[in-house]
Amino acid sequence: MDLQSILFDFDGVLCRDRFYRATLLPDHQDICDWIQANIFSDKELTHKWMRGQTDSAAINRLISEKTGIGYELLNGLYEESIRSMKLEAELVDLARSLKAVGKKIGIVTDNMDVFTRITIPNHRLSELFHVVINSADHGLLKRDENGRLFDIALGKLGSGIEDSLMIDDNATTIELYKQKGGQGFVYHANTPELTALLQSKK
Repeated sequence: MDLQSILFDFDGVLCRDRFYRATLLPDHQDICDWIQANIFSDKELTHKWMRGQTDSAAINRLISEKTGIGYELLNGLYEESIRSMKLEAELVDLARSLKAVGKKIGIVTDNMDVFTRITIPNHRLSELFHVVINSADHGLLKRDENGRLFDIALGKLGSGIEDSLMIDDNATTIELYKQKGGQGFVYHANTPELTALLQSKK
């Protein structure tokens, strides 16, 4: 079947870098370890953050209070780490090539407020992708409400799910997308396999 639209996940697909690490390490290893153990290992908290029920300022105030690092210093290092995150060049090139041949391309990501505030403009994602959907802006994660974020993205693209492909590093998300009638590819730094799949769908 000819694909009309391709949706990309961001974290783990278009980008594999992590918040905080680039600017906290190596000088603040203990704080980086605390963040990993108490923020990112707390699924309830990170899901609230990605649903827009809390924000980066509140998270950084919590880290500051618990670790003793100054809030302004931490927040500055945090935002600098966001700006330093690099995109996966092969995936960006693939997205450009798909757009060049008339495919509709979008991003659907479980992400935080800072993605919309910094990452999208920093990498000019709205210039490359026809639509960018961030969970924090909609109060929903990708698998909430039977994948309603996908419906929102496809609605903006004017595309049916049966003519679309979702590229995500989470197999459960891909299974949901397939159950909704779309095609899916579980991505784990396997760009050649993905490229071959897309070639076969032309």
